[in-house]
Amino acid sequence: MRTVLALGGNALQRSGDDGSVEGELQRAHASLTPMAELLAGRDRLLLTHGNGPQVGHALLRAEAGRPETPERPLDHLVSDTQGGLGYLLERTVREIIAGAGGSRSVMTMLAQVEVDPELGEPRKPVGPWYLDARRAELEARGWALAEGEKGVRRLVVSPAPLRVLELDIIRSLFENRMLCITAGGGGTPVVRNGARWRGVEGVIDKDSVAGMLAQQLNATHLIIATDVEHAWVGPDRRPLGEVGVAELRSHYDAGEFPAGSMGPKVCAALDFVERGGEMAIITATGNVMAALAGEAGTRVVA
Repeated sequence: MRTVLALGGNALQRSGDDGSVEGELQRAHASLTPMAELLAGRDRLLLTHGNGPQVGHALLRAEAGRPETPERPLDHLVSDTQGGLGYLLERTVREIIAGAGGSRSVMTMLAQVEVDPELGEPRKPVGPWYLDARRAELEARGWALAEGEKGVRRLVVSPAPLRVLELDIIRSLFENRMLCITAGGGGTPVVRNGARWRGVEGVIDKDSVAGMLAQQLNATHLIIATDVEHAWVGPDRRPLGEVGVAELRSHYDAGEFPAGSMGPKVCAALDFVERGGEMAIITATGNVMAALAGEAGTRVVA
């Protein structure tokens, strides 16, 4: 089995958590320990993860430091959280593997992802809500803003990923059965600027990058581990078990999956299987092993 495991940001931090490192470590252990057999095995495995809550906290810290500390661009904050969460996950995975009697090598790698230079319009909300009284100040920074009941919130671009610059290294680790933790939060978006690379102040959909990596590594399985047990359809919220791409595509095209949550996961699963993948799974972190056994989750097949 050749697997890309995409761990949702909620597996490390959920609404109401205090955001502490200790709390994230506890969440990581709770999320990954049920997958000990997969982590400690000898099948080829790549781990990606979300970072939405952590980037939000990084933006809060940056805001609290103004004007004494220089402002850090969003691409730097994405890279910061890639490294920090990768460190946390690597520690956790090493402990779980050792506890299961395994000996797999584990490493974390920051990923830069080349994105479509046609970045699109800023539509992705990031960071905290601000009082409407600060609108002029925030707009003077060049921010696009969304309005809501809580005030205004920053919007950034979410460009389409084209390739991971470190793919050759990632592929080598994968083929040699080393567990690589990479592309956290979808990776850091970059575009070519002549002979140089320029960071983009935006965020990439992490599920799209996980699906892209799964295709490029010729994975047989894409697992999207999140905080719900299934994808749901219809007014009665019918849970989908094993489902063919034709049926799932019809639900997707009908707009049954919200764009900000389940939609990108279903899109990544569909693209993966339609392009030759054996199975894509969408399920809760605690159900991953049961889903692989055909007993839980939404399992997308050709």
